[in-house]
Amino acid sequence: MRILDERGLFYAPIKKLCDLVNDPQAMANDYIVEFNHPAYGREKMVGFPYNFSETPASVRRPCPEFGQHTEEVLLELGYTWDDIAKFKEEEVI
Repeated sequence: MRILDERGLFYAPIKKLCDLVNDPQAMANDYIVEFNHPAYGREKMVGFPYNFSETPASVRRPCPEFGQHTEEVLLELGYTWDDIAKFKEEEVI
């Protein structure tokens, strides 16, 4: 970075995710947002990389838990409750 500075070049360091979650600029731009998760409390998560003035993006609910919507998806795909019970019995889901 010293060499780039000495030559008057523009640059930006590439950050790791663990650095990014505490970066003041990322927080100011809402790239990282805080969210109140119902099970885990206050957490930071990835925000939206862009904003539209007439349709602003927002975090309204947490990401689903692992397997939370499995039954819904399978039902929408045409599987029956009997199929789902068999999948559970066979430890497929």
